[in-house]
Amino acid sequence: MTAIMKKSHYIQQHKKQQSSHDHIVSILMNTAGLTSNLIALYCVHWVYENPYAVGFGGHFQYLTILGLTIATFAFFLKLLAYILPGVFQAAYETVSNLALPLEGLISALYWGMGLVDPTFITPKDMPPIPLIVDCALHLFPAMFLWFDFLIFNNEFKRSVRHVAIIYGFGIWYYVWSCFCHSRNSYYPYPFLDQMSEYQRIMFYLISATLAWCMYEFGKIFFFLFLFNIKWIISI
Repeated sequence: MTAIMKKSHYIQQHKKQQSSHDHIVSILMNTAGLTSNLIALYCVHWVYENPYAVGFGGHFQYLTILGLTIATFAFFLKLLAYILPGVFQAAYETVSNLALPLEGLISALYWGMGLVDPTFITPKDMPPIPLIVDCALHLFPAMFLWFDFLIFNNEFKRSVRHVAIIYGFGIWYYVWSCFCHSRNSYYPYPFLDQMSEYQRIMFYLISATLAWCMYEFGKIFFFLFLFNIKWIISI
């Protein structure tokens, strides 16, 4: 009986130590993500010139900047949730479950289309930016968000509301980009100007569906693989 009690006490202590270690690493990861995003936003607005961002909507015509802003709020809310447990958890859950698939979508589209033809995404006369800034805009946010979610998020709950938010954002961005086009006479990304209206609608619909698939992938991957690994390690 004493041996069983000792083993139980050891397991509980190990779980507490593992939880404390996870929190520290997660805080460091979210701090790094927040810092990277803030530097990227600063560079975009005040360091590197973009002649196409002077029109209506400015830099917020771009899905990249909108996603980066949402991801920045996600990192910030996660850190606040550690400082004030329970107070910001609901806000973080809502924001992060949009930021996760959105940043995954942005990275997939940017690097995928850029490999085919960089001018699909960036106009030929756009001044180049350093690779590290490019990664801070189109790669690092997704990496930090997904690593933190898959490794340290123990409270993920799939919700139809999250799916509705993803599609709602897709509809909103379609309307927003069309409105900016009506004022500027150009879309934020060159490939959109080469599409018919029907093709653009289908592109936005497919993109929103791809973001939803990433959300579902995160759920499946988390529950079927990493949850079991964590359970084995805790034992």
